[in-house]
Amino acid sequence: MIRLLADENLHSAISQGLREAGYEVGFVPHLGLGGCSDAEILAYADEHGLVVVSGDKDFGGLIEFGSLWGRGKVVLLRYRVLNIERAVTGILAALRREEATLTGPAPVVIVLSEGRYRVHRPESRSS
Repeated sequence: MIRLLADENLHSAISQGLREAGYEVGFVPHLGLGGCSDAEILAYADEHGLVVVSGDKDFGGLIEFGSLWGRGKVVLLRYRVLNIERAVTGILAALRREEATLTGPAPVVIVLSEGRYRVHRPESRSS
C-alpha cells in the first residue's frame, strides 16, 4: 500500500481522513522535519518510500517547474477553495487510480484541483 507523508501545511483533517481510509500517514513535524527545506523533505520521503501530500504552492512550483523536478513522488493540492471532504475524496481517488504509478520507481507529481487531477512525469516535461 502507498505510504504518505503529510507536509506541515496539510490540514490535519485531511491527514485524518486518509488515515481513516486505511493509509499510513506520517506528519513532517512529528518526524523531526519541521522547518526543513522542501528538498530535505522530498529526500526523506524518497529514502523512506513515501508519497508527499502538500498544498504548499512554493513546494509545488519547485516540483512542477523548478529545481526539484524529477525527484520523488508528490500529490499537490491546487483547490481554489479548500473543502476537506472534497480534498480527501480527490486524494483517495487519485491514490487508487494511480497506485501503480505511485509505487513504481519513477518520480511523479499528481496535481489535484476541483473535480480533476493531472499527472506529471519527468519524461513528459517539455523543455
